[in-house]
Amino acid sequence: MLFGFIISFLIVYLFYLFTVILQTKRYDKFKKSNQVMYFVKKYKIDVNKLNMKKFTNILGLANSLIISIAFTATYLVDNLILQLLIGLIILIPLIFIIYSLIGNYLKRKCK
Repeated sequence: MLFGFIISFLIVYLFYLFTVILQTKRYDKFKKSNQVMYFVKKYKIDVNKLNMKKFTNILGLANSLIISIAFTATYLVDNLILQLLIGLIILIPLIFIIYSLIGNYLKRKCK
């Protein structure tokens, strides 16, 4: 179980690392993504004041953690319908909780 969590975390984070974090040419496109717009609108964060590399790294770690926890929890159940139900029940609150923690952190940091 712990091994599956670590492997899924590493796979998701490495994918995010190579497709977003290391692609500095795509930061302008990333600034217009739904994730960034969520933080801009909800927490009134100025994207131009952010260190984009650090911000993308924080989001990558958070998204990897969210997906890995949901994957590990659903992996423990055999029934497909129950897996989908548990995945949704875990995924949505995790996104809101972790994104609110990141948003409050960035709000304090950008002042």
